[in-house]
Amino acid sequence: MTAKPLEGMRVIDLTHVLAGPYCTYQLGLLGAEVIKIESPSGDLVRGWGGESAQLKLGLGSGFIPQNAGKRSVIADIKTEPGNQLVRDLVQSADIFVENFRPGTMAKYNLDYATLADTNPGLIYLSISAFGQAGPKGHRPGFDDVIQATSGFMSINVRGDGPIRTGGPVLDYATGMHATTAVLAAVLLQQKSGKGQRIDIAMQDVTLLLMNRHTSITASTGRAPAPGSNRDAPLLGRYRAKEGYVMLAGYLPRHQRSILTAIGLGHLADLPHSEFRQRLSEIDVQVESTLLEKTATEWDQIFSDQAIVAGGVEHLDRVVAGAQTESRKLLVLVDSPAGPQQVTTAGYHINDQVFGPGNSIPMLGEHTEEVLAELGYSEEQIDLYLEH
Repeated sequence: MTAKPLEGMRVIDLTHVLAGPYCTYQLGLLGAEVIKIESPSGDLVRGWGGESAQLKLGLGSGFIPQNAGKRSVIADIKTEPGNQLVRDLVQSADIFVENFRPGTMAKYNLDYATLADTNPGLIYLSISAFGQAGPKGHRPGFDDVIQATSGFMSINVRGDGPIRTGGPVLDYATGMHATTAVLAAVLLQQKSGKGQRIDIAMQDVTLLLMNRHTSITASTGRAPAPGSNRDAPLLGRYRAKEGYVMLAGYLPRHQRSILTAIGLGHLADLPHSEFRQRLSEIDVQVESTLLEKTATEWDQIFSDQAIVAGGVEHLDRVVAGAQTESRKLLVLVDSPAGPQQVTTAGYHINDQVFGPGNSIPMLGEHTEEVLAELGYSEEQIDLYLEH
């Protein structure tokens, strides 16, 4: 079995909602011990989504996917005991992650300069909406706000205007990018022996996600036109008898293979010049032909013939499908709310997939345990819990 790369490292996770917790979740998948610091009211997303029974336990579906395998400790950083506990934990930490608005950590003496005085080798990561500097650095923001302010929505226009994606992709992308930054910092720390300060902005990550659009716009001063569901003949979304299919006819050979697969081989065999001249006419025939079968039926045909096209599938079917199972993308973990499916690291190393520990923490579940590990006496633990 492949050893996990971050085994033996401790992460102090002072993050909430999605981007920060997803980063520390990734670090946990890679073997780090993650101690999640929560305020007495708990992470905001503990109350997001799910059955009433799990919400009463503070294990909402918004919390579970990026917090499995962590230990939860209650600490109010606004109070001296809570603040001191965080500083005590940092003494034994390799990595510290926070996603508060810039300036907040300095206000409570938990900034990099302060913590590095007592732990010079600390890797300190800050995740924020706009970064620690710049004219917008002071602004707060969630995923949907950054989708608006970054230009991301401006390149996705449908119907009555710009649209927001159906999931918090920027939060998760930021968490992934932050994980990459931490791994780079670990290597730098090992080479230099010195601590590392990381500054990640959600808006920066979003511009990276639009890498081609960002580069073109920066180089020319003009943003590319918004995308659509149909960019060219045989390139885009088409209606089927039931549902939709997506065709990716980027090159003539792709277009011809699609035509052959859907039963229009006589058009695929046209000479190149005639094929190009009649492409718009051919596209009309493609539209009518695709209405003869369901998206599921077409997807099977595309799969059988290895065609660059596919049916627009529903998420529940994808999650329950054999491909997802074969990739070991999900793992079952225990929780007081019952077994829960959570994602693994999503890649294979030496045929091994990294998953989380088999638990999902209740709010403050490990507070006493962690205090005892730090050397707090029973009297000190009781006094702390009274606050």
